[in-house]
Amino acid sequence: MRFALSALLLAVSACAQDHTTEAGEAAIDDPALECAPYSYAPVHAAQASFPAIWQPVTSVPASDTVARAKFLAMNSSIPKIPPKGTLAGDFDAFSPTYSATDPDCWWTDTKCVTPKLSGLKPDIANVPEPRTLGYGFDDGPNCSHNAFYDYLTEKKQKATMFYIGSNVFDWPLQAQRAVADGHEICVHTWSHRYMTAFPNEGAFGELYYTMQAIKLVTGVTPTCWRGQERRVGFQRAATEG
Repeated sequence: MRFALSALLLAVSACAQDHTTEAGEAAIDDPALECAPYSYAPVHAAQASFPAIWQPVTSVPASDTVARAKFLAMNSSIPKIPPKGTLAGDFDAFSPTYSATDPDCWWTDTKCVTPKLSGLKPDIANVPEPRTLGYGFDDGPNCSHNAFYDYLTEKKQKATMFYIGSNVFDWPLQAQRAVADGHEICVHTWSHRYMTAFPNEGAFGELYYTMQAIKLVTGVTPTCWRGQERRVGFQRAATEG
């Protein structure tokens, strides 16, 4: 009987540590076990064609002919907005005032929701339907989010998850759970740096490679994003290009 009990406990333990499928990962309820590193074959196979995780994308390499062609095709239509601040978010050397001709619409500074360039739709800043609430959560997927997803399921709530590309590569099965549970996935940049500090090519890369990582891992191509700071112009160019 003792042997049978030990075998059962081992079987339960093995099941609780299944890091090979989305369902197996979702069944883990011990945060320490959730965060045990694991390897996901599609990510491992494709990693060399992506930027180094958690490193800011400064340019699109010539060797990535698809990404480079896409950037060059849309480059002329992207507003030429001078970088502001540093990638780490230091704005000490940046004056918070700039002329009305500056094409930037920087909500953090001016609370603007209407782009200064023609042809761009205003940002959605309110919900016209009464008694309507939308949930958005940044910085996922996280290795210890099972309790969070379980709670949303328990409350019959859906949310928008803004995923960091590097996190998607670190925790791909957790990214898959959002799709399995019916949530929306959006882009939250590749390296989680301040978007106002990137030149256009770097900002494109931060969005593009996150989109590609999410598509690789989940099969879903996101059409929405938000960053540490906002650069109007990419919202349409990157998702419609």
